[in-house]
Amino acid sequence: MVPYQNLYIYEISGEIPNSRRFFEKDYIGCWNEGEISFLFFSAPRDEEVQTFVNRKRMALLSRNVLDYSAWQAGEELKPFSVGNLVIAPPWEDSTVEEGETLVRLDPCVVFGTGYHPTTRSCLQALWKIYRMEWPKRVLDLGTGSGILALAAAKWGAEMVLAIDFNELAAETALRNVVLNEESERIAVRQGRAENFIGEEADLVCANVHFQVIESLLGKKAFYRKRWLILSGFFVKDADEIEKRLRESSVKVHEKIQERNWMTLVGLNER
Repeated sequence: MVPYQNLYIYEISGEIPNSRRFFEKDYIGCWNEGEISFLFFSAPRDEEVQTFVNRKRMALLSRNVLDYSAWQAGEELKPFSVGNLVIAPPWEDSTVEEGETLVRLDPCVVFGTGYHPTTRSCLQALWKIYRMEWPKRVLDLGTGSGILALAAAKWGAEMVLAIDFNELAAETALRNVVLNEESERIAVRQGRAENFIGEEADLVCANVHFQVIESLLGKKAFYRKRWLILSGFFVKDADEIEKRLRESSVKVHEKIQERNWMTLVGLNER
């Protein structure tokens, strides 16, 4: 069965760091978007949230109730395969064939079910790279549910550093790392992608907003990685990113387009 029937979402003015200090019962987590925070609960907590807002002198901007499947764009989360991995929600009774590896993935309410075109394209790109080479250290920026970090670890990465600015995403990724017994190879940290690009890595996967990609393109350390998988942006923005890569002697190894989304795979041959 799915983890939640309904989601009770409270939109609050202001950022709420370390939100689990304030909420416990029925609490799923906090999603920060700039100066706005979204508190997710599995049951109505109107009085508790209003008390918190009054105490912190914030404002309750809206309250919404959504069916969990509606939050996931109406998609029923089912097992799917990429390479030799079978990625399945933990509430599904899944089996694998000989040579396949099962990855249990609970996306909670964050990005990274594996159904979005950018996630699918990044998974395809990762699989192709690991069939050619063996990147030992991977930096996964905007990890979301941790799906790309888990795939890299299962395909042979010795160490993966998974980063997300969002508190709830970092918590969700960590739970999935533990669920798949990959704590020794995958470390999860909360923070901005730009602050971690200097970490040593053979491969960087950045499935993030275009504005974050632009910021990463301005960092010298970004171009010292051998492989770059960049996604999360529209086709119209791809030419500018491709131009910036080539100006820094990074070869565009592959372009994967699905609908209006583009994924670029860069290779630094220096």
